[in-house]
Amino acid sequence: MNIKEYIQSQSFKGILIGIFIAIIALIIFQSGVAVGERKASFAHRFGDNFERNFRDPRGGVFMQRGLPGGANMPSGHGAVGEIISINLPLVVVAGPDNLEKTVVVTDTTEIREFRDTLKSDQLSIGDFIIVLGTPNDQGQVDAKLIRLAPPPPDMRSNNEPAQ
Repeated sequence: MNIKEYIQSQSFKGILIGIFIAIIALIIFQSGVAVGERKASFAHRFGDNFERNFRDPRGGVFMQRGLPGGANMPSGHGAVGEIISINLPLVVVAGPDNLEKTVVVTDTTEIREFRDTLKSDQLSIGDFIIVLGTPNDQGQVDAKLIRLAPPPPDMRSNNEPAQ
């Protein structure tokens, strides 16, 4: 059997398909490792900067607890919850997972309520927001988009109507 016949054989095609599948599997695995590493890196930086992120400028601390048992690794790409502190450019959001997240609002951050565009000074304590952004090295979220939303049904007061 010469090389030309071997290249055209079924066993050679099977070997090529196997190599191709192995390469695709390695690419998928490496992508998962990269995503997990980024999330773990954010969680690590979040813990390192936890007290600084939640320290009141007057010296107090908003939150006296850490991650419950190390579970529920925080998501670095956004936040959902109620605004509990505004000291622009920093906004602190208390989420449903009982974690407070510091959001950095910049001039390029788009702030929307329904179809209206708002300015950062129109945000107020008690507003419910959804934040999309990227994590920074201080364990904060650099906001790209902030959307005001009505509070979830379980967080409304009893006399507040549904919207």
